[in-house]
Amino acid sequence: MAVTAKRRSGHPYRLLWLAMVSAGLSLVVALLRREHLLPAGVETVAVLVPVIPLVAFFLGFAGWIRGLDELERLIHLEALVVQFGGTGILAMAYGALARAGAVPDVPASHAYPFLWVAIFVFWAIGLAVVRRKYR
Repeated sequence: MAVTAKRRSGHPYRLLWLAMVSAGLSLVVALLRREHLLPAGVETVAVLVPVIPLVAFFLGFAGWIRGLDELERLIHLEALVVQFGGTGILAMAYGALARAGAVPDVPASHAYPFLWVAIFVFWAIGLAVVRRKYR
C-alpha cells in the first residue's frame, strides 16, 4: 500500500514538471522566433517541440485520473465542467466585446497562451469549489 501511495503522490509532480517543460520550451521558441534566430526550415519543427511534453502531460493526466477513487474522479469531473464552462464563457464574452469594439481584437495566435492560463485557473477554481462541497 505504501508503494502505491508514494507513486500516486509523486505523479502530479511529474505532470507539473511536464507542463513546466512545455511552457519553458514555448517561451524559448517564442524568443528565438522573435529574434529571428531560427532558420526557416527549422522554425516549423521548433514550434512543435513544446507539444511533445504536452502530449506526455495529457497521457499522464489521464492515467492519474484513472488511478483515483470514485469520489476524486467525480470531483475532478465537476471541476472540469467548471473549467470548460468558464473558459467557454470567457472566450465568447471576449469575442463579443471585440466585435463591438469594446476591447482589442486579438488574433488567436496571440491569445492562446492566455486561454491556456484561463483553462488551468478555471480548473483550479472548480476544484476548490467542488472539494469544498464534498467536505
